[in-house]
Amino acid sequence: MQTNASMWYMQPDVAAPGVNILASWIPTTSLPAGQKQPSQFNLVSGTSMACPHVAGAAATVKAWNPTWSPAAIRSAIMTTATQLNNDKAPMTTDAGTAATPFDYGAGQVNPIGALDPGLVYDLAADEYLSFLCNYGYGASQIKLITSPPAAFSCAGNASKDLISDLNYPSIAVTGLGAGASRTVTREVTNVGAQEGATYTVAVSAPAGLDVKVVPSKLQFTGSVKKLAFQVTFSGKNTAAKAALTGSITWSDGKHTVHSPFAVSS
Repeated sequence: MQTNASMWYMQPDVAAPGVNILASWIPTTSLPAGQKQPSQFNLVSGTSMACPHVAGAAATVKAWNPTWSPAAIRSAIMTTATQLNNDKAPMTTDAGTAATPFDYGAGQVNPIGALDPGLVYDLAADEYLSFLCNYGYGASQIKLITSPPAAFSCAGNASKDLISDLNYPSIAVTGLGAGASRTVTREVTNVGAQEGATYTVAVSAPAGLDVKVVPSKLQFTGSVKKLAFQVTFSGKNTAAKAALTGSITWSDGKHTVHSPFAVSS
């Protein structure tokens, strides 16, 4: 589930335990004479083992927050994921090299943390329709696979460059040349217990890329639950040959809301 620098979105969303997982196993019905019936459990590896961990986390978040949308649940899982392994060291690939968001997405799922994410990136149905328009589908094609309003039509300025503005917990920008800039917008909803929370941003940017977040603080109140911010990516003198990755993190001292990004030329 990896992507490359030419895509307009990042994959995977998250990583989960999937190596040597003790799982239930269907016993063999017919055995050669003299052989014993195998165990009803087995050590299995693969995405079929990782997926149940994420599904279980999503079900738990939904149970705690029955009114949350699928996008809010996904956001809670992604923004609370960890980028460290079980030894509290940075995650690595099978080859032993440093892993990147193209290997683990937002990180390894943290089911307990996902129950209290602080902020979520939510999405409404019309935003998915705009995503399809920006990706290149026409209104007539979209109506074949979904049920938009009767008067639905794609905006005249639909463009793949606008895919980066989908209110997703991760950010991907492509086609950013040397000396160029691109600004994307995100909106977060305060779902924490403290209505008057103040979040401050921290940016981790790689060499060759300037990243600026405006505003750098988000002040929520009892009446202000949602706030937007903009992230501007500016390429330096030399265009990157591969995607540059980093992250932006919002924190109020209790919650840490982590979002990875990838930028390519």
